[in-house]
Amino acid sequence: MNRVEQREWVFRLIYQDLISKIDDIEKVLEEKNLNDEDFIKSSILSYFSNNSSIEEKLESSLDSKHKRLARVLKAILYLSINEIYFLNVPVSVSINEAVDLAKKYSDKDDYKLINSILGSIVRKDGK
Repeated sequence: MNRVEQREWVFRLIYQDLISKIDDIEKVLEEKNLNDEDFIKSSILSYFSNNSSIEEKLESSLDSKHKRLARVLKAILYLSINEIYFLNVPVSVSINEAVDLAKKYSDKDDYKLINSILGSIVRKDGK
């Protein structure tokens, strides 16, 4: 499985967690035959262990009109913030992949919002 496919799996797992909390991620990874995918496993475990920091970073950068984002957009943003801040994925790579996920899984122009939000977060932190 290539990195794009792995990232898409992580996005799906984060989205699933946003819809109904995942209690046992190891069990979910096993059920989906993803135990051997190191990037998926490390990424989703990082998301769970850093969830409050990720959420705080996103919430602090949203203006009042964007406080109520769709879950699919939140999942994409959480994925990218986790990669940039906790997995040391290059900023440009993570943002480009987030934009691609938004183009595939959300409304027509939502990718612009994803790009804008992530851009403002990393600029604010000087990344």
